[in-house]
Amino acid sequence: MRCYLKLGAAAGAVLALLPHAAWAQRASDNVTTQSNDAFGHSVGNEKSGLYTTDDVRGFNPVDAGNVRLEGLYFDQVDRVSSRLVDGSTIRVGPASQRYPFPAPTGLVDYSLTQPRAKPSYSLTLDSGSSFALGLGGSIEFKQPLGGERLGLSGGIGFRDAHRTEGGTSAARAIGATVAWRPAPGAELLLFAGDFRFRSDEARPTLFLTGIAGPPLLKRGEDLSQSWTGRNSDTWLWGAIGKVPLGSGLRIESGLFYTRRDLHTSFADLYTGVQSSGAASGHRIVADAGSIDASLSGETRLVRQWRSGSLSQQVTLSLRGRHKMRHFGGTASFQFGPSSLLANANIFKPAYTIGPKNRDRVDQLTYGLAWSLVSTRGFALDAGLSKTSYTKTIDFADPLQADPVTRDRPITWNVSASLALTTGLSLYAGASHGQEEALIAPDVAVNRSEAPPAIHTRQIEGGVKLALSPRLTLIAGAFSITKPYFNLDSASRYRQLGSLNNRGIELSLTGQLVPGFNVVGGLLLLDPRISGEAVSSGQIGPRPVGQVRRHGVLNFDWRPRAGKSPVSFDLAVESFSSRVGNSANTLSAAPRTVVNLGARYRFHMGPGTFLLRPLVQNLFDNYGWQVSTSGGWTYTAPRAFTVQVVADF
Repeated sequence: MRCYLKLGAAAGAVLALLPHAAWAQRASDNVTTQSNDAFGHSVGNEKSGLYTTDDVRGFNPVDAGNVRLEGLYFDQVDRVSSRLVDGSTIRVGPASQRYPFPAPTGLVDYSLTQPRAKPSYSLTLDSGSSFALGLGGSIEFKQPLGGERLGLSGGIGFRDAHRTEGGTSAARAIGATVAWRPAPGAELLLFAGDFRFRSDEARPTLFLTGIAGPPLLKRGEDLSQSWTGRNSDTWLWGAIGKVPLGSGLRIESGLFYTRRDLHTSFADLYTGVQSSGAASGHRIVADAGSIDASLSGETRLVRQWRSGSLSQQVTLSLRGRHKMRHFGGTASFQFGPSSLLANANIFKPAYTIGPKNRDRVDQLTYGLAWSLVSTRGFALDAGLSKTSYTKTIDFADPLQADPVTRDRPITWNVSASLALTTGLSLYAGASHGQEEALIAPDVAVNRSEAPPAIHTRQIEGGVKLALSPRLTLIAGAFSITKPYFNLDSASRYRQLGSLNNRGIELSLTGQLVPGFNVVGGLLLLDPRISGEAVSSGQIGPRPVGQVRRHGVLNFDWRPRAGKSPVSFDLAVESFSSRVGNSANTLSAAPRTVVNLGARYRFHMGPGTFLLRPLVQNLFDNYGWQVSTSGGWTYTAPRAFTVQVVADF
């Protein structure tokens, strides 16, 4: 801890030479006090809520293509540089209303880091998290350039870590945004960033046999191979423009290019794993030179007007993408029977990566959305879109047919809300959309192959109640239906039926008393597969990897009615058991994780400092994660971390 305090003080001495800033930046980040609901929110490195960017109501919104950047359509291919975005919000239920063209399985809405009228500078140093311990940090700035109209923001970040499951990883992030605001309501944002991984050896993934459950592995013991490092770069650059045209009319436009280069990548797979630790097979899949790139964007013409008690908005949208993937050509090595209880160092075999398959998607969508809000407590949203979708796969093998898929769906959404009394309202909605299906997992014989886009449907409804001016309760229900893809008996990834996720979700957020905030959420999910594969007994009726119950509870207490320099926080997250194989004969046990932390804010020279100790997984719960393809990996152990933030 002394080391971090000295580093923070040294940083303060250096940054004190910069122009004096007007307000703190990262020292004030607190996801519990900054969340409006419990459905999912991130601020900086902190997250809260039931859902994340890769799991909303049992589905992955990023892989489905349901992502927005500053409200505009963005086709995300991999992780966005943390130096480009301040955080994200999951938009489902009431949070998706007044939002043009919502998606049936929820949206991930990123907020771009932008310069403001006054400068600020931040330095962050930390010792990692329960998933990887080691030095990490960032330097960020927001700097006006000659007044309020022009500014520059950006930063660099790094992490050199020892991972929980053994092995090392090195991550680097860089990004910058230029903002030009020539007139009120008008702005042009230009940004670019890179996120890179180095080292990061492939973590062994277990595929179990029988019904006895997984072996008891010692966490932290390195079972990876030193030559299976992942080396990748993910670039993102783009532009956003917003211009008012007068008379309530404005134009908004965004163009984004993102690309992931997997220089080297490996999958380390143990199959037929028994509770004794013995495995009937051990396979490592090597890949290199895979590319996933997308040019995407949206242009909107928006008109707003007011007439008496009604406020209305009409949005005309054109959004699209051109996506290209290079995949396949992998090398696979079989090492025969093995044991997970002995760390066997395998000599790196010689291999050659074969020619790549090419996957191309061209999609163009025209849309019209209408929103009406009445001062009498009634609101209505509706949207209609027409999509032209073409997917072409060019296999490297000249003997394999190259499929072409075309789709011209009409998608729609409608939702409404009604205020019954002050603080009490009802909401309901229905939507039909088009989304991408998940790509084939590492264990599949058609690894990395992507099925054509699928059609999804959702209905939802609920109630929103203000328990006090600063405390809100939301209770809702939903039903989502989409095609179900997974591994068949020959380990080929394909459609096996239809999946219906029905659920109830609760959210309680706000301030209980001054200085005492809460974010609490509960998801009760009933996922069920139907179709020939279930009827014939090939697979069970429950999807692999999904939980039936997920609860979160975050408290943040800052004494003296929120004015004390010290605050304490508690986070509890609980999961039910989850299905562990396609036959539904295995389940990962329920688990509950408790995190306990504190914040101490103080001033030193021109800077505002934050010292944040945190104990993650306080009771050292040992649990298992299960992927949708049936791969098992153990959860992170207890870890004590320290973070120091300096704002100037």
